[in-house]
Amino acid sequence: MKKLLLFCVLIGIYSCKKEDTSWNVDLETPLIHDTLSLKNWVNDSTLSETVNGEMEVDLTRTILDIGLSDLIKIPDTSVVQIYSPIITLSNIPPGTTFVNTVEEHSFDLDDVQLKNIRVFQGRVKVRVYNPLGTKVLFKVQMPGVTQNGAMFEQNYSVDAGTVASPTMQEEILDLSNYQIDLRGVSGLDYNILQTKLSLTTDPNGSAVSISSAYDFKFQASLEDVKVDYAKGYFGSKTFSDTAEFHIDFMNKISEGTLNLPETALQLTIENGIKVPVRGQIHYLNNTNDQGNTVSLVSPEIGPSFYISPAVGAWSSLQSNAQQLAFDGTNSNLVPFLENLGATNEAAYEIQLNPWGNTSAGNDEAFPNSRIKIKASALLPLKLGLNGLTLRDTFDLHLTQNSSKTHVESGVITLDVVNAFPFSCDPVLYFMTEDGHILHTIIGNSQISSCEMAVIDPIDGLKKQPSHIEFVVDEDIVADLPTLKKIIVEARFDSPNPSTGLSEPKQVQAKAFLSFKLRMKLKTSMVL
Repeated sequence: MKKLLLFCVLIGIYSCKKEDTSWNVDLETPLIHDTLSLKNWVNDSTLSETVNGEMEVDLTRTILDIGLSDLIKIPDTSVVQIYSPIITLSNIPPGTTFVNTVEEHSFDLDDVQLKNIRVFQGRVKVRVYNPLGTKVLFKVQMPGVTQNGAMFEQNYSVDAGTVASPTMQEEILDLSNYQIDLRGVSGLDYNILQTKLSLTTDPNGSAVSISSAYDFKFQASLEDVKVDYAKGYFGSKTFSDTAEFHIDFMNKISEGTLNLPETALQLTIENGIKVPVRGQIHYLNNTNDQGNTVSLVSPEIGPSFYISPAVGAWSSLQSNAQQLAFDGTNSNLVPFLENLGATNEAAYEIQLNPWGNTSAGNDEAFPNSRIKIKASALLPLKLGLNGLTLRDTFDLHLTQNSSKTHVESGVITLDVVNAFPFSCDPVLYFMTEDGHILHTIIGNSQISSCEMAVIDPIDGLKKQPSHIEFVVDEDIVADLPTLKKIIVEARFDSPNPSTGLSEPKQVQAKAFLSFKLRMKLKTSMVL
């Protein structure tokens, strides 16, 4: 539309004369030649073509999509194992293993009780400290932490140190694809990480003595651990939020109504985790550009519903779902959609394990496990428009000097071929900086609906030509310095050719609108 403003382009010719000479010239030039199709108006991922060449609109939005990483969060954790002999050990021969112990460490996961997990991302920082005055061999193991059946094990040869300043060795290791059994030594617990430390004196060293003053320390820090498999009890966590999404195009609608064919809206709550779920939809609202809010009213909104756990395993997982269907018989769906709300809100609540640990710690989730809430409506692109008005505002920067070559008046001509079943009345408004409308230009005719034409046997479309003129008079030209904004407004209707009354019209997949815009300017040439 901004190209419409090209009618204000001034053609100036300046040369030095002793006296100014002026005469009037009519100039005509093409401005725009273009074609609009459905892909110009709507994201093509929303549209699909039926077998009979008509269009359907898939109004699908994902309101919630959570997976295992949202349910199970392993906190960054440091576990420390220290060995200090209770009594002095004297004259330990070289190569003697003098400690070989297992310790357990608990994770704080609130009410989540995990038995097994698989890490798809994370690392462990291992540090070992040697206070002895000779080299010590550290064997660091984590029982229950395995990869391809092999237990996590690292061996370190740490140089001699002192009690006051032990020698430290550090290494960062990737934990990806490790399985972790969190049931502890007994195999009956949960959230337990095991570590095992073995210490051996230098086989090539000399005999040494160790007292209680020596602290042999092993520290493992788990960082950024994320899991893609978990088994246990996942707690009774509740996800409650208000999802908001915008349809910006609706903000350009200033008045009028949109009549939709009979359709239905579905809310699908999908449970892909092996855990029972309680769900609740608190409300669905949409608010239009005029501030009018309509809430969807239905017996399905408000009460809780319950979804059984998913079934299957890694490659055979099958979700369970609950579908809430809304139509004209069980809700106010039609006025809800016809409110033309640009701002849409959905308030929901999802709770895991509403009855507690009924699975005896056998909740289970896999990499492809998701809990989703989707809103969807598939409707034919069959619209009834009754004064539906689109309006948009653009900045305007126009200046001219009446003592030089300048425009006095003009006419903008618009030639259109319309293959859409809608008529349109275009209007231009010129405004000052503070929003005061000084001038209105109404086209001398409307863009006619293709329903006024006959079917072209070549492409099977109805195509209606129209010619519209906008007069730019002297008063508008005189106010150019104060005109800072222009409103482009288009009022759409879908009239019946016989009765003139609005009715729903099916839009063809190949529908288009081609147009040519020209301007004719009456210009005063001053030399």
